[in-house]
Amino acid sequence: MANYALPGIHTHQLFGTASLALPMNMSKLTLIASDRNSLRGVEESAMDDIELLMNLRLRLAELAEYFDYAVFDTAGANSRVANAFLVVTDFVTVPTKIDEESISESVATLGRIGGIRTHHDPRIRNIGLTFLGLLVNEYDPRQPFQVTQFSKLQEQHGDLTVPYPITDRQAYREAASACVPVWRLKSASTDRIKTTARDASKEMLAAFAYFKKYMDSQR
Repeated sequence: MANYALPGIHTHQLFGTASLALPMNMSKLTLIASDRNSLRGVEESAMDDIELLMNLRLRLAELAEYFDYAVFDTAGANSRVANAFLVVTDFVTVPTKIDEESISESVATLGRIGGIRTHHDPRIRNIGLTFLGLLVNEYDPRQPFQVTQFSKLQEQHGDLTVPYPITDRQAYREAASACVPVWRLKSASTDRIKTTARDASKEMLAAFAYFKKYMDSQR
C-alpha cells in the first residue's frame, strides 16, 4: 500500500503536538503508515494518557474534512496506543482466527472495549463505542475442524460474530507483497485481475457491506 501512503506522515505523529503537514490534494484511499520504533516511543513516553488522547483528537480533526471513514488497524495487545484509538472511534471489530488462543485474546479485547465504554473518567469513557462483531479471518473451509468451530461460534455467539468469514487465500498475501489492494491484483501473464483476487474481493465486499449496514443503522 506504499503508493497510497501520505508522504512524510506516520501514525506516531497523530499523538504529537504539531499539526500535520497535509498535502494540497489527497486521494480517496489514503494510508498513514506506521513506524514501529516511533510508536514504541509514544507508548513509553512520559506523556500521560489524557494528553495522548487530546493530541490524537486534534490530529484526527485535521484529517476529518478529507475523508468519509477512518479505519484504525491496531495491535490486539493492551497498550496505550491501541486503547487511545478505541477511545476516539465509533465502531470496532475484532479479528480472530479459529483456535482457542486467538478466541481467548479476542475475548480479552472485548473486555477492554467494555472497560472504555464504562470508564470512570469521562475524558476516557466512550459510551458510544459500538461493537460490530468478531471477524473470523484466515478461515479454511476445507478443514472440518474449522468448519465445526465456526458453526459453534455462530451458534453460541451469533450476536457477536460477523457472518462473513475471511478465507485464507494466497491472493491476500500476493496483494500485500505487490502493495496493491486485493481487488487490483493482476496476473503477470495476462495483465487481468486474477480469479482468486476476484473471489477475495467478493468476500471482502460482503464483510464491508455488513459493516456499513450496521453502522448506518446506528447513526
